[in-house]
Amino acid sequence: MQRLNIVYTCNIRKPGMEGERYGEFESLDTIAAVTAALERAGANVAVIDVGADIYHQLEKRKDKTDLVFNNAEGLDEKELREAIVPFFCEHLGIPYTGSSPKTFINKMDKATAKRIVAYEGVPTAKFQLMMPGDQLNDLNFPLMVKPYSEGTSIGISQKSKVHDETELNVAIAAIYSQFDQAALVEEFLPGNEYTIGLIGDYVLPILEINFAKIPGHPQLRDPHVKDMENPYLSHLAWTDQAKGFAKMAIAAHEALEVRDYNRMDFRMRKGKLYFLEANVIPGIHPTEADLTNMCRHVGIAHQDMVALILDKAVKRLAVRHPERFCGKIELLEELAISAINKVPKAGFLTHHGRMYSLLGRSTHQ
Repeated sequence: MQRLNIVYTCNIRKPGMEGERYGEFESLDTIAAVTAALERAGANVAVIDVGADIYHQLEKRKDKTDLVFNNAEGLDEKELREAIVPFFCEHLGIPYTGSSPKTFINKMDKATAKRIVAYEGVPTAKFQLMMPGDQLNDLNFPLMVKPYSEGTSIGISQKSKVHDETELNVAIAAIYSQFDQAALVEEFLPGNEYTIGLIGDYVLPILEINFAKIPGHPQLRDPHVKDMENPYLSHLAWTDQAKGFAKMAIAAHEALEVRDYNRMDFRMRKGKLYFLEANVIPGIHPTEADLTNMCRHVGIAHQDMVALILDKAVKRLAVRHPERFCGKIELLEELAISAINKVPKAGFLTHHGRMYSLLGRSTHQ
């Protein structure tokens, strides 16, 4: 059997990269685990640490690359940064995993993402983009204040929840000073948080974050809380309510035109679920990432999770690029089928004619 030639693009976290910005970069543990998983699926893997020379790195490999496995956050281009690798791959004609540049740009502009999903009927909290000196419109305190174009909880702390105009102005000024961008100001949602993951047409078990269970009773999922929360997370059973949550996530996923894998955050207020944001390039750390946690709950090991992501991407891409994958994906297909056949299913949901499978046990089983 021939082997796939895969370029794995990511941002490598090096010694000394301890700041908030580098929370999105990949640890050596993640890179080693993902590389091993890709090799297990029948691939030769070259790792590229995405930097200013990423276009030239891809260009010199384009004729020897079957696929780019993309997990790069980009550089410092604000809402454009996560789109950099997909854009260059499109330009160079290299197939790649994950979403298109358009989806990344729309997702990184959190106000635009909220407008897109709201058009499809997915509830989202009332919001306003604000710069220092702007007047607040008809939003009700308390409010949540965060950068409009960052990920991985960058720019979020427990002080991001504000109760009056003085606190609001301080928070907006801090975001503008630190990130040189407007603040997304939205009405605070006080209930539990839920994160919902998809790999292709599989909906993973929903993670619930009940802040009352976490030491110190935080109110926001900031980087510090994420570092300590894992023992306090729980997975929802597939009740009718959980299936309703999944339908909402699927609607948001399709509205944003996400491909291959995704993780979306929602929060409750007065019994109603609201969209927070999409994580179109979610973390894939071998033990700590939310997506990994969801898969582990139904018996999908990290290496199989990576194989499933790759398999979904290859099936999508093979329609346009059959010559790149012919004779190279039999092992990958075997691994993906074996992994998913071991997982209990809780039924199906249909949205716009597309069927999604709920992974995990039904409450009736």
